[in-house]
Amino acid sequence: MRFFSNVSITNFSNSYLIGPDQGEEAVLIDPGIFNVDLLNLIEDHKFYIRDVLITHAHNAHIQGIKTLLKIYEATIHSLNPTILEVPTRQIHIGEQLKLRDCLIEVLETPGHSSDSVCFRLGRLLFTGDTLTAGMIGTTASGYERALLLTSIREKLLSLDDNTFVFPGHGPPTKIGIERKCNPYLKVNL
Repeated sequence: MRFFSNVSITNFSNSYLIGPDQGEEAVLIDPGIFNVDLLNLIEDHKFYIRDVLITHAHNAHIQGIKTLLKIYEATIHSLNPTILEVPTRQIHIGEQLKLRDCLIEVLETPGHSSDSVCFRLGRLLFTGDTLTAGMIGTTASGYERALLLTSIREKLLSLDDNTFVFPGHGPPTKIGIERKCNPYLKVNL
């Protein structure tokens, strides 16, 4: 398996590409922007996008879907039945997705948005806006903030310290680093 990240200057959003060593069919996480850089990353490694995982349906994570679907025949996987009027394969909390040669666990993490999920592939955790290096996702109310913190503590901080966190924005981190250093996780509920 090979893994690549792509940072878009527009929205400063991250997309992640996972595929087999020889190229071929691949998985893309959060195509916030589908630009020439992302297309070149996919094509240079001889990948063909068959599956797209959406951590949540905010524009910074989904704007590239329609462009992507003009190039690749891909299935969009989301908690939502449609995204940008595109039908999706609706995922379920706790589901184990078998995509290509990857077994991906769906972790429910509401709070930042009602449709927020994280995807875990072994020691790789894709968090969207739920958890970023030194921060947590923004929320609209105290209730949603409490829900987000509970989601993070129960679903993410229970993972091994050496689990790599790949957020929707910003640099990667590890669960152990966030457990020890993230000031937002030190607040009591």
